[in-house]
Amino acid sequence: MKNLHPIQTVSFKYGGIASLLSIILFLILYYAGRNPLLIPAFLDFRILLFPIFLVFSIRDFKENHNKGALHFWQGFSIGLMVILTIALIMSVFIMVFGTWVEADFVAVFIQSSIEQIESAREKITTAIGEEELTKVLELLPSTTLFDLAFDYFLKSLPYGLFLTIIISLILRKKPNF
Repeated sequence: MKNLHPIQTVSFKYGGIASLLSIILFLILYYAGRNPLLIPAFLDFRILLFPIFLVFSIRDFKENHNKGALHFWQGFSIGLMVILTIALIMSVFIMVFGTWVEADFVAVFIQSSIEQIESAREKITTAIGEEELTKVLELLPSTTLFDLAFDYFLKSLPYGLFLTIIISLILRKKPNF
């Protein structure tokens, strides 16, 4: 990584470390009987993981590569690359895991999803209506591994981008000329 800009090296370093930690947490949860893809968004491990690695990566660049200065665009660029790295590596991991490690991963996901929906059917029906719930239950069996990986990727972006903006604003500091 000699020819990469410090923004890229810092982003890939922290994105890679966070991805490895995400994979470990995913495996722990999965083999403990909690499918990580079925955990509600507000309890997902990304809630804690993303801000920690965003702060570490942006501060590392600011303090060790940019003489204590940080423009918003630099923080945003680093945060965006960290989040994209994590989301991409985890999506690829989900594809590999479901293809070669746990061949019945999608089938278990579908069955667990149906059970979760049925256990909260009344509450869900009140929230989205019987017609929408029926559509969801009809479409669920056609879920593919790619759908799960792509969904993970897409769900990582809004939260990550929101945090990136906030953390970049908080940590920015103009250079002293």
